[in-house]
Order: sequence, then C-alpha cells, then structure tokens
Amino acid sequence: MTRLSRRTAILSAAAAGAVAVGPAAAQPARLVRQLSGYAVNLDTWYRHVPFARRFALARAAGFRCVEFWPAIRPADDLDAARIRKLLEENGLSVSQYAPKVPNFSDPAVHGDLLTVIASAIADAKILGCDKITVVGHALVPGMTREAMLAGYTAGLMRMAPLLEAGGVTALVEPFNTVNHLGHLLNGSRPAVAMVKAVNSPRVKLLWDFYHMQLEEGDLIDKFTAAIAQVGYVQIGDVPGRHEPGTGEINHATLIRAVRAAGYRDKIGLEFIPVADDGAAAVAVMAGLAVPV
Repeated sequence: MTRLSRRTAILSAAAAGAVAVGPAAAQPARLVRQLSGYAVNLDTWYRHVPFARRFALARAAGFRCVEFWPAIRPADDLDAARIRKLLEENGLSVSQYAPKVPNFSDPAVHGDLLTVIASAIADAKILGCDKITVVGHALVPGMTREAMLAGYTAGLMRMAPLLEAGGVTALVEPFNTVNHLGHLLNGSRPAVAMVKAVNSPRVKLLWDFYHMQLEEGDLIDKFTAAIAQVGYVQIGDVPGRHEPGTGEINHATLIRAVRAAGYRDKIGLEFIPVADDGAAAVAVMAGLAVPV
C-alpha cells in the first residue's frame, strides 16, 4: 500500500467498527478500551491550545493515560503538583515524563546530574508515575567518543542507586543521525550495550521506533533481541513523525510484534497528528488496538 492508502484503510476499519471520536460524553467504553494500551503525548498533540488545556482534550478523545516532556513549566506556571491536579481533574494517569537533565556525557556535571535526578524522582512520586526519560547525550566539544560513552555510562551508574531506592526507572532514549544531529547515542547498538553494562533494574531503554527506523531499520528483530533492556516504547511514522499509516512503517504488524515479544506497558504516541487533527489520529490508533 502507499502511505496514504494505508492510513485510509486504517481509518476505514475504524469507521466500520463505529469508533466515535466526539466529545467525552459520546465516547463509548469500547473506544476507551481500544486506546487503553496507549499514552498520548501532550507535547506533540493538541498543540493549538495551552498545555494545561490539553489534559481535558486527551480525556475527551478517549485516552486515560498521558505522557509529556518536562513537569516544570515556568512559562505555563506549572509544576508537578499542579500537573497532578490536572491529571486528577481529568481522570488521567501519566506513564512517564522527561525532566531536563544536564549533558552528562561530561563527568564534570555528574554532581548536578544527581541533584536533578533526586528532584525528578520526587516529582515522579507526586505525578504518580515510576518512569522518567533521560537524554543528556549531546556531543561534548573536545571529548572523544570513547570518553563520552564512558562518562555517560558512569553517570547512569551513579544515578542507579537513587533510582533503585526511589522505585523509579530512568529511560535512556537514543536518537537518530538523520534529523537529530550532534548526539552520542543513535539507534539501538550503543544504547543496548550501555544499559547492559550498567546492569540496574531501574535503568532501561526508551525504544522510540521513529528514531530506530531512521537510524537502522530491522525494527522487529532488533527490538525482540533487546526486550530485556526495554523499559518503554514510543511510535511515530517515517517520514514526518505523524500517525501510523502516513509513512513507511507497517504499524499493525509492528505493534503485534511488540506485544508478542512480551512488552506489556503503555505505548507512547509521541507523534504529531497530520494537520493537528487529533480526531483522525485517535481513529487510527483505535483501529490498531492490540490487547495487552
């Protein structure tokens, strides 16, 4: 199929199942069940309204779980406690969030890193989630790749006792070298090896299939081989980082394979709906629902 016809087929299947995408009062229990395996990303969806208003839109669409980037948002006058209130008001849970961490490929910032991680663990407790995403692997001028890899690994090892004591998992997110230039970790190979070396139950990978497709492909075999190191999954089609059916990835097959490999957590929808049309993207995801 072409990418347009695949999306059309998914939407047609959703329509055939009488999937509603209207106001919250009109959302049937069936739709809520179909979306129950997903966490909608509030930084890539509903961008036409202020962040605080996106929680209600997620609830109205049929989602019951969200994810987002930082919890501390000075521009929106939000912190973890205020976001927790928004979650409670809208009957939502949060799967993970991404605190801003220093570039800890450089060991010189490891002291600051531990302070940030301690605060992030406290915020995770307020939010009611047990996962935080860490990046912090921008290239450091003057450092060799080997030194940066060693520094990043050491940083993960230093934060691991805090994470284990706090019952929170840090998710290391590799990027890609196509449109995320200037980063140390790209694709699965270096990241899998690093998480294995750290050897902590609270340091895992965020496996974003958008990045993995751009960087290396062979999505199912690589994911299945590394399932023991995976802590969280996100999706987004290639190219464009839009909803399934707009690009080259066969998400129906992919999502079935992810579940067959033993992954049982939420799948994060960190993509930008085409034309910011959340209703159409909801219908697509409902049509791809795979029971957990």
